[in-house]
Amino acid sequence: MNTGMTLSDKIGYYAKKFVAQILLVIIIIIFAVMEPSTFFTLDNLLTIVRQVATMGMVALGVSFLMLTGNLDFSVGKIYAFAGVLCALLYQKGVPIWPAVLIAILACIGISMITGYVSMKFGIPMLIVSIAMMQVVDGLNLILTDGATIYGLPDSIKFLGQYYILGIPVAVIIFAVLALIVAFVLNETYLGRYFFAVGGNNETARLSGINVNKVKMIASILCGLLTGIAGIIMMSRSFSGSPYTGTNIGNDVISAAVLGGVSISGGTGKTSGVVTGVLIIGVLSQGLVMVGLSSNYQNMIKGAVLILAVIMDTRSKIVKTKTVERENVDRNAKKLQSEQ
Repeated sequence: MNTGMTLSDKIGYYAKKFVAQILLVIIIIIFAVMEPSTFFTLDNLLTIVRQVATMGMVALGVSFLMLTGNLDFSVGKIYAFAGVLCALLYQKGVPIWPAVLIAILACIGISMITGYVSMKFGIPMLIVSIAMMQVVDGLNLILTDGATIYGLPDSIKFLGQYYILGIPVAVIIFAVLALIVAFVLNETYLGRYFFAVGGNNETARLSGINVNKVKMIASILCGLLTGIAGIIMMSRSFSGSPYTGTNIGNDVISAAVLGGVSISGGTGKTSGVVTGVLIIGVLSQGLVMVGLSSNYQNMIKGAVLILAVIMDTRSKIVKTKTVERENVDRNAKKLQSEQ
């Protein structure tokens, strides 16, 4: 930041930099005013963080793809598939923890297929993922005959229903995964490769980066985190349901974009994703508390997604104009020095 900026410029700079955090505070204040006796209770706050934990894990996975300039709308069905497959395997006699591992590996496999088809045939991943969403949805219904699978062992409850020192285990897992993702993105070459590929594919390729390999790794990580989230959701509901995660795809993309992850790639922070997830979580719980029906909730969430995309687009335009202005100024100074 330029130290010569005026006070108003600094306020504008920080307002743009922390727009997600400011929006979160505003939403919290609104619902706290509307429901002063119930919103800030411990039970309600624990409900919010527990609800956003699995959504947050999926959002972290999707953020890897978004950083490379891709989107995957099939994550909601993969999220359900993890629980369905695990419950079905256990029902067929497979011990629960091997079933968990197999289900997560299967989720990774599905994400890899989506990534491979997209890269092999040059089809935008968005299109491939919509097709894969339908495939996995049909698979979920076929495997379960459209019914929820019950009869899981009590040992699996630990992931989704237990607490450690008053904190839900699912929230602890989300926090640990968020720290790991932040470390990968900020402190490793792989993280820099994600940003480079999302910033400009051709420039990254000319720099010696295997672009397709990096994109495939992003797909693997997305499948991994989505699978883990799906297993924890299965543990929480104590069942494998093909109808789990119906709206989670839209929610995680909204959360990521609200948190500053660009749809076109190359920009984003883990802290922003976490903030975006909290925004969606607080908004969802707050709308329930004020008594709005699910139809109104979906309308408002859709409007939030549109707002998030507009914010992302405007941010890109502002950054492009800033870079162009800096280039013009640099060239002008260079010409003056030559004269």
